[in-house]
Amino acid sequence: MYTEITEQIMTVKETREALRIGHTKMYELLSSGLIRSFHIGSRRFVRSSDLDRFVDRQLTEEGFEVDDSTDGDV
Repeated sequence: MYTEITEQIMTVKETREALRIGHTKMYELLSSGLIRSFHIGSRRFVRSSDLDRFVDRQLTEEGFEVDDSTDGDV
């Protein structure tokens, strides 16, 4: 179970690297709520399912069809 949970939680750095975007843009997305995140102490984390939802929304806005069969779950 521990592995399942940790595979679903990403640091801000991991999320930024996955999206291949810079530090400033990442924090803009987090601050605006476009990518949901949570804090543990002073550290901020993103669930992989929230990142998947963000990417799906972006693709939909660009006119791509999104496969909802996985529903963001791994």
